Amino acid sequence: MNIKINAEKRNLGKKSNLTELRKEGFIPGIIYGDGQEGIKIAFNTRDYTREYKKSIGEVAFFDITVDGKTYKTFIKEKQIHPLTREIVHIDFLELHKGKSITIDIPVNFDGEAPGIKEGGVLEIIHRKIKITCLPKNIPEEIKVDISALNIGDSIHFSDISISENVETNLADNATIVTLSLPKIVEEPEEEEEEEIEGEEGIETEENDKATGKEDSEKDSE
Repeated sequence: MNIKINAEKRNLGKKSNLTELRKEGFIPGIIYGDGQEGIKIAFNTRDYTREYKKSIGEVAFFDITVDGKTYKTFIKEKQIHPLTREIVHIDFLELHKGKSITIDIPVNFDGEAPGIKEGGVLEIIHRKIKITCLPKNIPEEIKVDISALNIGDSIHFSDISISENVETNLADNATIVTLSLPKIVEEPEEEEEEEIEGEEGIETEENDKATGKEDSEKDSE
């Protein structure tokens, strides 16, 4: 999916300037090109969020217009604040015709597995798959049909249909998703609990005695 964004160039400033920029409703970022110095930009947070939500579950490409020139890019790295979960900074990488790139492609699961109705639990191992290919061969998503999964079944990378023009380091036997029985957590027997509690009581008592002994020794001093 292509997302269009208008951005402004920004000068390299102090961290306090970037903080002020975010307070004003802008996200600082940078566009990295092929062997060129990065272009420092700032764009409207609200506009970006509104458009980005439309691309959830797909690969998003960003057509960023700066000073009348449009750069076709994708997100290389996104920095998120650990507490507020707000976007702090985004690094974009410019796409170049004829040059391969490495990118994460989201895995979308289609269908309803019969095993789930029987009490099975769907365990997703890979929600994204890293691939390398030319920009023109980048798939927007990787679809996995789970409509035939029963309890005990799995889908491996070799079961997925991907273009021959796409490379990945994922092994053919790598598990993408599996459907298994729910894990049962066994509760300890009451006798074991009583023994544990008794041991804890003894340990506390011994600590009390040791403390009392130390107090006595201090008093005698």
